[in-house]
Amino acid sequence: MAHRQVEPYVWPRWLGRPEAGLRLIYLDLNHWISLAKAATGHKAGGRYREALEAVRTAAASGTTVFPLSATHYMEMSNIKDPRQRADIALVMEELSGFRTLLSRTIVMRFELEEALQNHPRIRGPQMQHFPLLNFGVGPSLGINGGIQIRSADGSDVTAASRLNWPGGPSAFDAWKRDAELYMERGALRGPSDTEVPSLKANGWDPTVARATAEKRAEQEREQGRRLDADPQWRKGHRLRDVVSARYVIIELFDALNEALGARGIQIEDVWQNKESARQFAEKMPSADVDVTLTTAAHRNRDKSWQANDIFDIDALSIAVPYCDVVVTERHSCSVLNATKVPRKAGTRVVPTLSDLITILNET
Repeated sequence: MAHRQVEPYVWPRWLGRPEAGLRLIYLDLNHWISLAKAATGHKAGGRYREALEAVRTAAASGTTVFPLSATHYMEMSNIKDPRQRADIALVMEELSGFRTLLSRTIVMRFELEEALQNHPRIRGPQMQHFPLLNFGVGPSLGINGGIQIRSADGSDVTAASRLNWPGGPSAFDAWKRDAELYMERGALRGPSDTEVPSLKANGWDPTVARATAEKRAEQEREQGRRLDADPQWRKGHRLRDVVSARYVIIELFDALNEALGARGIQIEDVWQNKESARQFAEKMPSADVDVTLTTAAHRNRDKSWQANDIFDIDALSIAVPYCDVVVTERHSCSVLNATKVPRKAGTRVVPTLSDLITILNET
């Protein structure tokens, strides 16, 4: 089998990275659940107490952040027991401070723009800068976070309200901070059983995110059936080429058309053949992680795609390139490390909290 050239990543210049010396450690939901068991004295939490103390110490040092992502909020909404959600949310608040990774959609767009800027014959407009690390659920979903005060005609009058607030601007800041914390806690823990009926009466639907993920999982199941019809596609590098092409069509198509239109060019100006298309996708860090995990899943013809698989891939596609350490489940960890994606990104990906303790004790 011919050796394939490893494409170096193009890192988006418009994405504001955390200050030097601040380490980002991403935990998937299962590990947050384990920490919550330790924090609440659950009978199964004893083996995680050392890890809980280690991450508490790291978070308190001010040099380590345990950020949340949109996937955490989506997965938390699927936990039916309000008490369990509350226990997990309490540990998440303590260790993350509600700091969140920027929306996957925005990061993907930045990577796409950077890949086009990196093309030797194509230049385009500058983008607005966004920080990778933010506060609250809003930025993780690609929307403005925080409380805004609007007038009857919809105008933003937050700044004016702050100046005229009873007690002055400092009183407004304190009120706003407390109100936003209340909102963030509610968004993460979800409603109690008694709150659900009134929320649903006002249009609240906790199943939307899972329904969307389920539709995407069905797309992968359909793709699996197409691959079954011609098993040759699962062999060698051909499968990755197929997955890369579908990633561009499904995940990047609208953004790519918009970016090309802004430059007045056609897709043929960027991709002359299959090889150049693959190389283009592999330059984008989140795309490389997504395609790597999806390709590995489709290697197994018995794979049964579920909504949780979509959640996991979405989360890791941002966490692996942009965090320093990722603690995830064993299979994804094995796939990523076998393909050397973490090494390329400069990230350590490990499967257990015990591994994380070892990393934290190294410094």
